[in-house]
Amino acid sequence: MEPSVYDFLAKSLLNEQELVRDYQRFSMKVDDPEIAKNFRHWAEEDGLRANKIEEFIHKIQSHKS
Repeated sequence: MEPSVYDFLAKSLLNEQELVRDYQRFSMKVDDPEIAKNFRHWAEEDGLRANKIEEFIHKIQSHKS
């Protein structure tokens, strides 16, 4: 059975949040400034994506009420 849009978004949100944590953590561990900079950038991008996904989750929840 295919997951609902809500279920897919909820899973996607968790994935994005995990990526943000990983990129932030590794940006502090890596010695190469260029790689660290990109990790920070990717963490920010994924954070923005996570926020948008969260907005969509709330939108779907409000339509169910």
